[in-house]
Amino acid sequence: MNLKQLPYFIAIAETGSLSAAARRSGVSQPSISDYLHELERELGTPLFERRQRRMFPTEAGAAYLQMARQVLILQTRAQDMIQNRHLQKKQSIRVGVSPHRGVQCLAALYQSFIKQFPQQEIDPIEGYMPGILEMLQAGKLDLCFATISNHVPDDSLCFLPTQQEEIVLALPAFHRLAPYASQEAAQAAQINLSELQDIPFILMSSDSTIGQASQQLFSQCGFNPVIVFQSSNIVMVNEMVHSGAGAGLIPAYYAKPSKDVVYLRLKDPAYLFFAVAWRSGHQLTEAERYLIYLKTRLWDSKNSNKLTNFLWPEKLRRIFQEFEPDYPIPDIQESEPMKEASS
Repeated sequence: MNLKQLPYFIAIAETGSLSAAARRSGVSQPSISDYLHELERELGTPLFERRQRRMFPTEAGAAYLQMARQVLILQTRAQDMIQNRHLQKKQSIRVGVSPHRGVQCLAALYQSFIKQFPQQEIDPIEGYMPGILEMLQAGKLDLCFATISNHVPDDSLCFLPTQQEEIVLALPAFHRLAPYASQEAAQAAQINLSELQDIPFILMSSDSTIGQASQQLFSQCGFNPVIVFQSSNIVMVNEMVHSGAGAGLIPAYYAKPSKDVVYLRLKDPAYLFFAVAWRSGHQLTEAERYLIYLKTRLWDSKNSNKLTNFLWPEKLRRIFQEFEPDYPIPDIQESEPMKEASS
């Protein structure tokens, strides 16, 4: 018994004609006739009889017809189970993100990503940037939404910068320097950080990118700040400044207008750079490139401010041209503070 030919038998029973069964099955009538003759010879009994110019199943034929239909149902169910099991084995992209903006960014683009790549999963790994980059170097992550200074941490990683963002000085609204400051960070006056040696600071700890950038700023100014509180949590630092506990150095993204806080900009500006990172030598998959496109398109572009500059390295341009050829990429390329990813 050839299971592939069971639909032939069902077609004969349902059409009552060898010629009609042949047309339905997409084969010649002699092929159908030979199939039935061989099957009846194999089973040793007639399976159809002719009455009024139509073929009807015999008692044995009716039993065989019932069996054929059950076998095909089981075959279909088995195929569905195999297909569903295959669908459940989704490929995963392990993405390192910060607990704050990184998580928000991933949430903003997730639905668009899985709509385009339903067979892919995003596996987010949260952490602060030094630890995330170590995991990336160790091969425990595929991509990383990185926040870094203008120093590239390691040649073993490729960085694709998308934005640079200014670091601003946040002060309690009652601070003695408040008359010179502004509630709008982009409109704030500039000040030399060296003039602030006698004020208390709320700072990010050294296990964060902005904490490391702040240390570098103070080192360049030649003094150690008076630190009254430190945290790895930017939200905590921002809230402490709002409560009046001291001044803070924060990314412009968090410098929101408030009656409790005013802002000054630094005469020697310092920046954070937002990038996507991966291991050197790794060839980005189509899904990974689409994830980078969505990050820039759906998150970066909607969460920028006047103190944020977009960067358009050549690889990012190519990624946009791949997924949105008509996107109006600026003709003049921004200066790039770090090596451009080439992998």
